[in-house]
Amino acid sequence: MESQQFLPDGTPVRHYDVHSLYGWSQAQPTYFAVRNATGERGIVITRSTYPSSGRWAGHWLGDNYARWDQLEKSIIGLPNIGADICGFFNDTTYEMCARWMQLGSFYTYSRNHNKGGYKQDPVSFDEKFENISRDILNTRYTLLPYLYTLMHESHVLGSTVTRPLLFEFVEDKNTWDVYKQFLWGPALLISPVLDEGATEVNAYIPSTRWYDYYTVSNLRVKKENECAFWLPFYFCSRQNFMGLTVALDDNEVAQGQLYWDDGVSIGKCDHFCVLEITIVHNGYTDPNNLKFDEIKVLGVDRVPLAVTVKQNGVTVPSLHSVSYSLLHITGLQLELGKPYSVDWSSVVEDNEKFNCYPDSGASEENCTARGCIWEVSRNDLCEILVSLTAMGIVLPLFNTLRLEVKYHDDNMLQFKIYDANNKRYEVPVPLFLPSTPTSTEAGRLYEVTIKNNPFGIQIQRKRTGTIIWDSQVPGFTFSDMFIQISTRLPSQYVYGFGETEHTTFRRDMNWQTWGMFTKDQSPGYKLNSYGFHPFYMGLENDGNAHGVLLLTSNAMDVTFQPTPALTYRTIGGILDFYMVLGPTPELVVQEYTALIGRPVMPPYWSLGFQLCRYGYQNDTEVSDLYEAMKAARIPYDVQYTDIDYMERKLDFTLSPNFAGLPALINRIKEEGMRFIAILDPPISGNETNAYPPFTRGVQDDVFIKWPNSPEIVWAKVWPDYPNVVVNESADLETQIKLYRAYAAFPDFFRNSTAQWWQREIVEFHTNPIIQRRVKLINGAVDGCREPLLNNPPYMHEKGLDLVTLCMESQQFLPDGTPVRHYDVHSLYGWSQAQPTYFAVRNATGERGIVITRSTYPSSGRWAGHWLGDNYARWDQLEKSIIGIMEFGLFGISYIGADICGFFNDTTYEMCARWMQLGSFYTYSRNHNVIGTQRQDPVSFDEKFENISRDILNTRYTLLPYLYTLMHESHVLGSTVTRPLLFEFVEDKNTWDVYKQFLWGPALLISPVLDEVIRGQFQTLPAPLEHINLHIRGGYIIPWQEPGLNTNQSRQNFMGLTVALDDNEVAQGQLYWDDGVSIDTYENGNYFLATFAANQSTVIMSVVHNNFLTNANPLKFGYMNIWGIGNQQITGVTVTYDGQTHTITNFTSNQGNQVGEKIKGFGYNIFSSTVIINPFFLVYTFLYILNLCILMYIPIM
Repeated sequence: MESQQFLPDGTPVRHYDVHSLYGWSQAQPTYFAVRNATGERGIVITRSTYPSSGRWAGHWLGDNYARWDQLEKSIIGLPNIGADICGFFNDTTYEMCARWMQLGSFYTYSRNHNKGGYKQDPVSFDEKFENISRDILNTRYTLLPYLYTLMHESHVLGSTVTRPLLFEFVEDKNTWDVYKQFLWGPALLISPVLDEGATEVNAYIPSTRWYDYYTVSNLRVKKENECAFWLPFYFCSRQNFMGLTVALDDNEVAQGQLYWDDGVSIGKCDHFCVLEITIVHNGYTDPNNLKFDEIKVLGVDRVPLAVTVKQNGVTVPSLHSVSYSLLHITGLQLELGKPYSVDWSSVVEDNEKFNCYPDSGASEENCTARGCIWEVSRNDLCEILVSLTAMGIVLPLFNTLRLEVKYHDDNMLQFKIYDANNKRYEVPVPLFLPSTPTSTEAGRLYEVTIKNNPFGIQIQRKRTGTIIWDSQVPGFTFSDMFIQISTRLPSQYVYGFGETEHTTFRRDMNWQTWGMFTKDQSPGYKLNSYGFHPFYMGLENDGNAHGVLLLTSNAMDVTFQPTPALTYRTIGGILDFYMVLGPTPELVVQEYTALIGRPVMPPYWSLGFQLCRYGYQNDTEVSDLYEAMKAARIPYDVQYTDIDYMERKLDFTLSPNFAGLPALINRIKEEGMRFIAILDPPISGNETNAYPPFTRGVQDDVFIKWPNSPEIVWAKVWPDYPNVVVNESADLETQIKLYRAYAAFPDFFRNSTAQWWQREIVEFHTNPIIQRRVKLINGAVDGCREPLLNNPPYMHEKGLDLVTLCMESQQFLPDGTPVRHYDVHSLYGWSQAQPTYFAVRNATGERGIVITRSTYPSSGRWAGHWLGDNYARWDQLEKSIIGIMEFGLFGISYIGADICGFFNDTTYEMCARWMQLGSFYTYSRNHNVIGTQRQDPVSFDEKFENISRDILNTRYTLLPYLYTLMHESHVLGSTVTRPLLFEFVEDKNTWDVYKQFLWGPALLISPVLDEVIRGQFQTLPAPLEHINLHIRGGYIIPWQEPGLNTNQSRQNFMGLTVALDDNEVAQGQLYWDDGVSIDTYENGNYFLATFAANQSTVIMSVVHNNFLTNANPLKFGYMNIWGIGNQQITGVTVTYDGQTHTITNFTSNQGNQVGEKIKGFGYNIFSSTVIINPFFLVYTFLYILNLCILMYIPIM
């Protein structure tokens, strides 16, 4: 170490200090010696390196050993270097050396080297070994242009060549520990065999589209918005033709570059040539001057039909062949120094075809008459393969169509196609649009392009380039009674469109057609039902989300096809589309409800459990049920009677069998409960005694009439005729024909009708809710008068007048404009919701609830919804989850299904499981039909009562959290019942989860939905008494001691459950008001607090308070803190109103890291900040409670 050396300036240094620089000091002079000796670039390979040695030299990993562990260890030390292939010391083995030749062919410095007499070069074994070596080295040599380009980028930019997976996928923490695989640059993944005897590799495949290099098969892992690449290659020699491998990503684009020089000259990189190539779906452009013989394009979904080579846009002769297993273009001979483009067209597969003749009567003659191509395909389509005109097909086509595109704001746009010269029906539902557009060019999330030949609209998300709407497909049609438009979609992930029953939350894209036209139809697969919601949310492959509303109310259907694409067909009106850009699923719903109106804020009591039955015989039966529920101490807030309470099912009357009902209602209300009676819209016109609702309705001109006539359109549904005896055993059709009175239907569009309806309800008032349901004869008593309107040319059903009024019936908008029932039929429930909402307010002076089966976009402003007359079947449980999540998309947050089923007899187990599930519907009601067995919580046995009590106590405990979520929905448009994908969209597994759901962001509900032998297919038992609930780390949930009803529970202590996340923090909030007053938020009469947990402190801060006082307090008495780890807790303090108090009543469980339970501090919270300090060192761990069945838990 005392040896002396001298620096370039003559300064002496000890070898003691510079020993580790010896190899570094030798590299530069050796580098220049090689240059001077050869006049070319050379290589210097050194074992001894120091920072910056790479400027002059490469490196090999030294004298390694012929051992299997050395293979993976060579990967760890790999970037821009190599190891001695097959090992330096010791004799290698045949298998080890073969595997090492495969691995070493992807060292950037690839050398086989050893010591001693045992040979290990490629020709030292046998013919098989030679073949293995030749094949893998041919692969290396084929890819040398790509490697050479990477080496150039490393030289110029400092990029890595041999690249750990985490360098490309750092957002995926799984890659942070991957060291047995590596990448060449960003595009080539090498997964070698590193173990003796192995014939498979357990490889980690990051989330993007990958192609097998040898088979070019598409390995479809989770497809994120990763870039795709092309790889330049040549075979064996620099004198041979070049090639490209183009690997398209999910957006069907790819990019890459090639660096090329003579390979030896010094200083060429100072004036290098770079070929940059962009591949977009239907073409490939080469703007440089290199000579390419072949191009491989991976990821082309359609079979190539023709290839055209062009120079400067002019086709030039060329020879090429096409392999149909992939797009493999050969024999191109694209000469140096000339720019070229290579374009290909493809055979149109069935998935790319759009149905030109969706109506009945498709034949070759009819198809070709529309200018389409008749070809028998597996989908039996009359196909549109070519553009006919700029605007579509003549059916006849209006010649005066106008397109308007309005950029309303940065997140929302409208595009509208209508007849400029002829006024057509437009939906009279008001939307919340800015008076003038507020978007800016820089701020818009979207870009719109109008296409021609064929006409189409293309909408692209600016940030990612993803095309989220592309209607430039043939088939656009605009005629009087048939309008069609199709669009390509960015992915297969489409949610929404209703109301129809279907089997998964995500829509089936395999050539499925779904109708929309409101109808009194019990839920059934593919049957258009009560509501009309032409809105969908689409997920893009990168997890961004958007929403699309077609504002129409005419009968319509949508067809999904696996292209993916979507076709709209409707039979009237115009095309009026609104698109919101999110980009998250939750923001899509918030932006959509900003457009159509925020959901209504229900009263607090309406979040309690509710009981109803169609078939109560008298008020004594109802009273007995109420007393039994009280005796069993099962929480519930609302008791109903269905139309049994009416005399002959006649609105605003009381049956003699229910003479004691008013007294029962008063008793129930005095004990903190609520009572609901149901009303229907049809009004009898056959009464022999005075019936003011009808006579006043005639005076106010409220009923629907024939066009341009004073005649009422008479229908039949109920009530029954007066003074007749009904044969209850007769079938429904016979009863309607023989016993049902003529009924008039109010036209709720009219201002006079709204006033009449509110007056009738106020006079009748004992009820805070109105529901509606009707089952009519077809059309009218005397039949319909306009066959074309009731049976239009394009129609799937038996007729539009099926169980509803005639389509020619005339209604009047508030401004007096006449409209046909043909156009507004699906708005009937919507038109009734608002006047009913205000009637309840006027009658009670409080918030009430309106529950309607028939809904339309913006119905949620006034009403909640139940999923209709379902069946007591196991499949209805999971379908109800789909329904409640779907209506969350539609902007209706107060939603539920009839617990235990409406039709058919339930079973014990099914009803118990449904009670558990239904306790987490926002609208939680048990309801069934006349003639079936009882299914209320006290109708079975003591065990069933216990199950019901336990789960309803859980619901009531969590009502403060649910009420806060309903407030957020009302103010912000947030979802309450929330699909998992809304919170974990980065996890594609959640995109197909529909058997679990969330309340807000924090509470995961995983119910049992199947009739199973308990314990089978489950990770832990899920006994009949149990439903699975999980609180998400990072959130604080307010709760309250339950009572027998919400009136009692609101008097009890509040509590908080603090669930810490991995960063040891959590947050939440509580909204509180009196639970009943009108517009409490709008008037500022509420309390709002936020909660935050950070390190060893929980802070409760008051954001707003114009409600709580010393005389009207809200007391917090409990706090559970989960996820604190195993630290010892020695004490807890509470700082309130500047005063610090020590809490002694707490428990801690270190074993399961639940943390602490603090109770009994009982502080009024209304104007101060409260700080709770548990004494411990650190919080750790995400805590999840009760993992009890096989379920999906998103990873945070």
